[in-house]
Amino acid sequence: MLFFIRNLIWRVLGVDFRQTLRIHDYVFLKNDPYTTMGHRTYENGAMVWRWTNSPITVGKYCSIANNVRFIADEGYHKSSQITSFPLAINLYKNAPISEHTIKIETLSEKQKSGITIGNDVWIGMNSIILPGVHIGDGVTIAANSIVTKDVPDYAVVGGNPAKVIKFKFNQEQIDALKKISWWNWDEKIIKEKINDFYMETENFIQKHQL
Repeated sequence: MLFFIRNLIWRVLGVDFRQTLRIHDYVFLKNDPYTTMGHRTYENGAMVWRWTNSPITVGKYCSIANNVRFIADEGYHKSSQITSFPLAINLYKNAPISEHTIKIETLSEKQKSGITIGNDVWIGMNSIILPGVHIGDGVTIAANSIVTKDVPDYAVVGGNPAKVIKFKFNQEQIDALKKISWWNWDEKIIKEKINDFYMETENFIQKHQL
């Protein structure tokens, strides 16, 4: 009840509580200086862990389920070959500059960072996307998956670590759909052609191929 009242008050004030609330080390996925979300893309409570200015780019018409987690960078755990503990960050975070201070920019160069997600991607509940990953167009990621490496266009992946289960279409169809790139159409055109999206794949391609 308290949650409902607080949410109602914030709505009246024009504030989306999920976009302003920060809990521990994560923030909810949203458009911000380091995150870009494409047209009509939606999420149901996805979260971002970020310790640097690592960018996250999400394409158009993506569906992101509840409790999906984006780990935007490695949190300096791999900046040293000797230890996985982020020594420099923890010991010198608030310390004055001295001859012993390590430049944070130098450490950032040594770690994987950033996540890029294509268009028309569906990410299932409780999945985790690790830093440095590129997810292609038309991909489906099964619930509870951990994505550790790049995912090709129109693949269905799942598991820990996520592996390709199958491709939605053959390569010729994938190439054709990539050329059509319906997600770049004006929304008015999509509405006019809405019935086409429920055709057989080959019929859709034949009608709209360039």
